[in-house]
Amino acid sequence: MKTIITTLIVTITTMLMAQNNYKGLQTIEVTGQHSLTIDPDEIHFTINFEEYWKEEFEGKKWEDYKTKIDIITIENKLIDELERLGFKKGQITLKQTGNHWRHRGKDFLVNKNIEIILNDFREANNLTNGLNTRGIKSMNVTRLVSHDIAKFKIKAQKEALSIAKHKAETLAEVYDQKIGKPISIVEVDHNIGVKPMVQAEARSYKSTVSDMSINPVEYENFKKIKVKAELRVAFEIYD
Repeated sequence: MKTIITTLIVTITTMLMAQNNYKGLQTIEVTGQHSLTIDPDEIHFTINFEEYWKEEFEGKKWEDYKTKIDIITIENKLIDELERLGFKKGQITLKQTGNHWRHRGKDFLVNKNIEIILNDFREANNLTNGLNTRGIKSMNVTRLVSHDIAKFKIKAQKEALSIAKHKAETLAEVYDQKIGKPISIVEVDHNIGVKPMVQAEARSYKSTVSDMSINPVEYENFKKIKVKAELRVAFEIYD
């Protein structure tokens, strides 16, 4: 696990200094938020590939396209390349298939998506920099998984509660008061629980582009999972 990122939220939800619903107790209600980043232990990598015309790579106009490379040929070649790079068939899953738009007077171009389960981002780099890109439309990291995510979320919630307590103590001091036990703890749900830090777009390859020299892909900006917890806590206060 990398460095924990702690954000102290300074916005006070409400501050109640009078009689309320908590059996006549005086309370102060605050929010605490904490986030941390962790390494995934499973990476879902999607490759989209599509039929193409051989003449695309010969500098001809689309009107002269005649020789279509079919989807089965591309798929078999792609799987052979994946196995050459050390990936096993058990890691590879066909996700979907469909038809793409076509030039007027030309056949539809069938496309497919396959998903590969990776253990780390070195394998992702090997993929993007080791595959023949003819027929490949795009390569994307589509999902990051940590099987210990529940443990990390609990850790983030504990830190968020500690931050809320510190905030309440600081605010209560303004009125020369102290805080007691928490009366209510509510998890704020903004659908922010677990997600990659950045949209995991790795690199897009166009089948219409001729062979080129490919530089290594940098994944540093999005190869972590961000776990975020936010709690709304009401504390008892007294003189």
